[in-house]
Amino acid sequence: MSRQRIVTFLLVCIYVLVSINSFAARITGIVTDEKKEPMIGTLVILKNTDKGTQTDADGKFEITGVEDGTYEVLFTMLTYKKVLKTVTVLKGQDVALEIVMKEEGKNLSEVTIKSNKITNTENAVLMEMRKSNSIVSGVSAQQISKTMDRNAADVVKRIPGVTVMDDRFIMVRGLYDRYNSVWLNDASAPSSEVDKKSFSFDIIPSGQIDRILIAKTPAPELPGDFAGGMVKVYTMSIPDKNTYTASYQISSRENQTGTQFNYAQKSKTDWLGYDNGLRSMPSGLPDKVNKTSPTQDNIAISKSFKNTWAPLSKTQGPDSRFSFSAANVFRIKGVRIGNTLAVNYSNTSTNIIKDRMEWDSVTLQKHATDNISENKVSTALMDNLAVAWGNNKIEFKNLYNQLGKSGFLYRTNAVDTLVTSDERTYNMSYESRAIYSTQLMGTHKSSDDKRKYIWAFGYADMFKNIPDLRRIRYTKNPGEADSMYVAAVPAGAPDLIYGGGRVYSQLYEKNYSFSHNFTQALRIANYEFEVSAGNFLELKKRAFNMRSFGYSLQPGPNSNTFKHLSIDQIFDESHLGGTGNFKVDEGTNDYDHYDATNKLLASYVALKLPVGTKFTAYGGVRDEYNTYQLIAVDNGNTLNPLVKTNFILPSLNLSYNITDKQLLRVAYGKTLNRPEFKENSPFYFYDLENRWAMKGAMRPSLVHKTGDTLDVTQIHNIDARWEWYPSPTEVIQVGVFYKSFKDPIQQVITVGGIDSREFSYDNLEKAYSYGLEIDVKKNLMFFDDMFKSNFFKDISFVGNAAFIKSEVTAKPALKIDKAPMQGQSPYMYNAGLYYQGDKTGIQASLLYNVYGPRIYLLGSTLFSTGSIWDLPFHSMDFIASKKITKYLMVSFGVQNLLNSAMKQAQDVNFDNKISTNFKDASNPDRQFISYKPGRYYTFGIKVKI
Repeated sequence: MSRQRIVTFLLVCIYVLVSINSFAARITGIVTDEKKEPMIGTLVILKNTDKGTQTDADGKFEITGVEDGTYEVLFTMLTYKKVLKTVTVLKGQDVALEIVMKEEGKNLSEVTIKSNKITNTENAVLMEMRKSNSIVSGVSAQQISKTMDRNAADVVKRIPGVTVMDDRFIMVRGLYDRYNSVWLNDASAPSSEVDKKSFSFDIIPSGQIDRILIAKTPAPELPGDFAGGMVKVYTMSIPDKNTYTASYQISSRENQTGTQFNYAQKSKTDWLGYDNGLRSMPSGLPDKVNKTSPTQDNIAISKSFKNTWAPLSKTQGPDSRFSFSAANVFRIKGVRIGNTLAVNYSNTSTNIIKDRMEWDSVTLQKHATDNISENKVSTALMDNLAVAWGNNKIEFKNLYNQLGKSGFLYRTNAVDTLVTSDERTYNMSYESRAIYSTQLMGTHKSSDDKRKYIWAFGYADMFKNIPDLRRIRYTKNPGEADSMYVAAVPAGAPDLIYGGGRVYSQLYEKNYSFSHNFTQALRIANYEFEVSAGNFLELKKRAFNMRSFGYSLQPGPNSNTFKHLSIDQIFDESHLGGTGNFKVDEGTNDYDHYDATNKLLASYVALKLPVGTKFTAYGGVRDEYNTYQLIAVDNGNTLNPLVKTNFILPSLNLSYNITDKQLLRVAYGKTLNRPEFKENSPFYFYDLENRWAMKGAMRPSLVHKTGDTLDVTQIHNIDARWEWYPSPTEVIQVGVFYKSFKDPIQQVITVGGIDSREFSYDNLEKAYSYGLEIDVKKNLMFFDDMFKSNFFKDISFVGNAAFIKSEVTAKPALKIDKAPMQGQSPYMYNAGLYYQGDKTGIQASLLYNVYGPRIYLLGSTLFSTGSIWDLPFHSMDFIASKKITKYLMVSFGVQNLLNSAMKQAQDVNFDNKISTNFKDASNPDRQFISYKPGRYYTFGIKVKI
């Protein structure tokens, strides 16, 4: 995104940031049932305005900012009769109400409210889950506020059956990130990665989230490209009142803050999350350096590359985060206008020591210690403008995120190394991602709510820049002096990985989409049903380009001496060009560039058919026509595959109201998983940090002998779930599911060994996955009755668990026998105790999360490569906050209380399971990677007015 567009966006944000404040009254009160018990979670709506709220644990409510006038206040709760109360506000005087609601004995049914819909509370999300046509799980902004979750990646871990990989990519029901689809505000979210279908959840700060919903079963109106879950992330819409919030957090990481932090030269704009050009390629470079004349000296070009190899160091300081949001709402002649502006900034660092072991069968080949220093800077801007009148609402939502990450890897041999040479390897990287996402959406309803039309235009612009990735290795014989370290710079063709390689890559992706859905309620005699139809159009365009350069040493009298120079001196300008000096050569390949386009046209029709008062059937068909085209070159041959597919995707969701608080659902649906741009391309890249290379499917490999595009995976999904809602704030759910995959796409390790491990993508023959999910949200008030106390009413338990079994069947030639699906965890647990003392102003929570061992990369006996597994990580977090004044709150938290270690292991005996007790000599498996992220302490202050 250009700077001009950023400035324009900021000016628009400032322009729409408006606020109208006046002397206004409050409408307060308490809602009880006929037994005088407080009604928790009752919706209280000031009709024909944007104002509304819900009753708290004591049945109390408060609506603020009410101007003089006469209003109708609507009180509504499922299975209770609606109450409509007329009130008059005069001269800004408060109004107090006492409302008694009576049961009407109705089963689960929809409540129609012609006002601004409250969506970000726990009650509202539970209601949305309860009313949905398919099986849905979710989390609200209200629940998020009780945790120290900083971004959407942290948040989704709280949802049943969800785990996170690499701190930003999600898996639903243990299915790898490629099997999940992500929408942002009802528009397709852009993939932020070069090599896989993944939306990076760390780009959305948690404070900007209204709610996250995950549909786990197909439905006609949902996109067909998912198997685990269809994730919908919603940011804030029309606020219920004017609020201004500012917060600041400072954090310290155990055994890291205060230690020596390594880094390479920074640009002046790194603190904003992007490079100002310091790391850019030298200007004026020809398209191909030294390709037309390999013996050409080209001194000017070699000297144009800056000597930015010098390692720098400083004392690692604490992390800091700042956020500001302004929510404004006002009314002009019956039109409600709301605007939410949010700014989030974070500057964080990690400095980990990673223990790394490389195995060939049961033999330790290399034992290295990686000192990895990383700094991340994130700047996020959100502006959401909405206009509502009558039964119509138009929303214009904008999100811009700039994320910069600098990394410095220093690799040495471990003390007990068995190799024949000592090693010093450096990997200096910088990556920036800029994502701009905007949606223009509209919702229109008839006055009787029998007809509804929803439409949305979406646009996403993603730019990923990796400028000047630098890599070099020094080695010497054991026992020799450090002065004998010699750089791996060759005399002939450059070594792009270890001989001073410099890599520059850029990725551009644009995503255009439009969707519209029409719903009409019809009545024939005394029978009423609902019909809906809609379309979805999406166009994705991607352009990827990478250039690689490396140093070679020309013969001369001082050439051997130069290779012994330290990393900060070796590529000094005085050592570049001419006889006996270093020379820059280009190592770019023709497959380092590709362009790709994907076009999708989907249409659906659906029916919702109630049978009696308890049973409802919802189903239909979805047709998806997709065109995929890629343009690339490999070894001089132009590759231009054009793949057209058309699939009919049926789905059926059945629900039965057992009682007014219990619901049983059964669902079936067919979905797909399409290969991504990078997976099909011939692109090849070596990742020095992980010591492995990545290949696209069209590049010949041991998996694809001649190279070919991947097939679309087809999935059949069967689900059943029992839901019990004891109260508006409580839920207990138990569900089971089964999935059958045809041609599942997996990442398979094709070559093993030190510095030569590779993986590529392949369609395996088939796979299955089935499991059990349990979700509980329960207030512990019943303990007060047991112990005659008054303490537990302020404590709630939130927990969920998933138990999953999966297995893939590969083509016989691959020799992969009964392995779990890649990324599949056999179990996942989330548990949390939440305390909320409204009288004391204290909130506290204790949260626990763990996932079971899962395959990170799939191995094969054909290539003598055992699968690499992620081992369980036990996470426990504690947070407490105290309201000091009406406007001021302080908080303190500790993450990773158990000081758990992140570990990976290698299945060296090829039994497709992993043992975690590496101290046991009989354990056939071997530890691959281990490090401790450390405990993380945070102090925060928040002001809200």
